[in-house]
Amino acid sequence: MKTTTHTDKYIRVNSRWLLGLALPLLLAACAASPTKPVAFQTSQIQSLLIVPVAAPPLEVIPDLLEQRDAAYRHTQNMAMGVAPDRQNYQTAGGIVVAGMVSNAADDVDAMINALPPTAAGGRAAQTPWTPEKSAAEALQGLLAQSNRGAELSRDGYRLAATDDASLPQWRRAIQAWYAQDLSQTNYASRGQYDAVIELGVGRYRIFEGQTSLQLMLKLIDPASGRVLARTHSESFRVDDSALASLQHDGKAFRQLIAEMAVPLLRQSLGDLGLRNVSNANQS
Repeated sequence: MKTTTHTDKYIRVNSRWLLGLALPLLLAACAASPTKPVAFQTSQIQSLLIVPVAAPPLEVIPDLLEQRDAAYRHTQNMAMGVAPDRQNYQTAGGIVVAGMVSNAADDVDAMINALPPTAAGGRAAQTPWTPEKSAAEALQGLLAQSNRGAELSRDGYRLAATDDASLPQWRRAIQAWYAQDLSQTNYASRGQYDAVIELGVGRYRIFEGQTSLQLMLKLIDPASGRVLARTHSESFRVDDSALASLQHDGKAFRQLIAEMAVPLLRQSLGDLGLRNVSNANQS
């Protein structure tokens, strides 16, 4: 198992990762440049509101249906005018996955011991687990360690046109949100906070045994809505058991994402001028 964490300034290229990194690097090139706050802007910040930004569904490459049935893609390619049905569905652990499904609800169960797609009916889906909420909880804990009060917003930030969007639409929406210099939410009416942190997920997928996670944070003045600073960092973990972590209740996968998020959040807090002093020497 190998974990690599970096920010925009450092990119590690490995032959095994080259294809998987091609699209993310293009996306990163289109992203707004990170900005850091002036020291006095953060020196007095003691109370914060953490707002999770809606994250895209998990992307798995190759698709789970193709992995279950090696002949599936060939069969679909040979069928004239027949395209695979693509939709979001939940695993038994509440993890939302974007991918292909067959007409049979049992097919999704067989792929990863999952619930059938919500559109197909059947058993009721449980409350979805989402990576941005998991990361927001970890961020709240890190801020508490540095004696800063942080409250999780009960209302997350909804991205434009992503309720039933394709993954490319999700990517465009998250990049547009990250580039905004003025928040679209009136935080002045939310309570008395020194600052707001909007936390988004830029990339979130399993690619050929590599699990990747990118977090994007914006520090906002609640009075004016002005973005004081922004930063993004990402991590790749290569592990042949990545796909197996989705099985059963998905606990192993959820734990993996939580573990990957912590060093990214520490890095991001440093970039935002809110570094946890007790963890200042940790990477």
